[in-house]
Amino acid sequence: MGIVKLFFAGDFCSKPSTSHITVSDELKTLIQSCDLKVVNFEVPLKPDNVHMPHQTRERFFQNDDAPDFLRGLGFNLFSQANNHAFDWGDEGFLKTKAALGDSSFGAGTYDEAYKVKVVEKDGLKIGFLALSFAAYTGVFDDVMDHEGLGCAYINDLIVNHIIIKAKTVVDFLFVLPHDGIEYIDIPMPETIARYRDFIDYGADGVIGTHPHCPQGWEEYRGRPIFYSLGNFFFNSKESLDFKCDKPHWYEGLCVVLSITDGHLSWETFNTLNIDNLTIVKDDSVERNKHNEMICSYLVEKKEYDYYLRSVCKDLGLGKEMSIIDYTFHSNNLPKSTVMLLKHWFSRIRRRSTPSDNALHCLLKNDQRRNLIIHSMESSLKR
Repeated sequence: MGIVKLFFAGDFCSKPSTSHITVSDELKTLIQSCDLKVVNFEVPLKPDNVHMPHQTRERFFQNDDAPDFLRGLGFNLFSQANNHAFDWGDEGFLKTKAALGDSSFGAGTYDEAYKVKVVEKDGLKIGFLALSFAAYTGVFDDVMDHEGLGCAYINDLIVNHIIIKAKTVVDFLFVLPHDGIEYIDIPMPETIARYRDFIDYGADGVIGTHPHCPQGWEEYRGRPIFYSLGNFFFNSKESLDFKCDKPHWYEGLCVVLSITDGHLSWETFNTLNIDNLTIVKDDSVERNKHNEMICSYLVEKKEYDYYLRSVCKDLGLGKEMSIIDYTFHSNNLPKSTVMLLKHWFSRIRRRSTPSDNALHCLLKNDQRRNLIIHSMESSLKR
């Protein structure tokens, strides 16, 4: 039995034509040296002649040439389990799924979304299970409602059973969760616990996306957990010179997993998006030092707790940290508190409950609730 190599990249979106993007020969060679190459196709293609109702949250879409661009780099597996998969409704999702073909997984009907994608290579059966947090739309987060189209919900307890069952069929199973808090370079405690759960139930590795910046990684029970790969490339605006001021937005983390005679090993590679035009490997000392720092927090609990409190304190004080769906942003904690108070005052007065979609999104999303709790706790511990 030889070596089977898997390459994992983070979030990808390009609203401008991908013809403007250049990938360094060094990085292309690395990608193409692997057998299975996985990327999160974060944003759908825009359907033709489809009118979507107005909403406060921006609907993202990417250029129709994105699938061919990624295939040209060598990618042959595409996760569609993410919070933007249904930005353009069922039509946008179906157009995207058709463009990606059988190489896509993680979304569709309920059975399709929760199905493990199995690929056979050199006598090995390798499975991939893609999951998403309870997003604004397009996730089966109501565990009793299996109708329509959507993505698999990360905290549906059926996921645990799917992992156990899958391990009786496949040789290796990798879980690809799309979850966490955006722009924070360490995972929340609940994220750590859930991702370790996946290993406990039998997964051979966990490779996370969504926070739009790389987070730390660790070895847990002999298996790797990468909490966030960050952006492989992400430009959701029309302009090529659009600049995002979020920390680490242009930095990506790529992972190569090697299966050799039944043994799993892994390497990490930093990438950098330069001016929305070029993607290169990044071997800078600064990036490697930052990686060491954020990984060390996962080992040193006191350091992790201190750093988490400082992050949550900043969020609670209302610093600009635009998290999700306009629920957390400037003055986020006061605004969230006002929403909750309005809701309960109406209940106390026996009036009809206000229809507040922002409140609904806040409460149904596990990570957002956890973030509010940790922000409040950090204030109490000052």
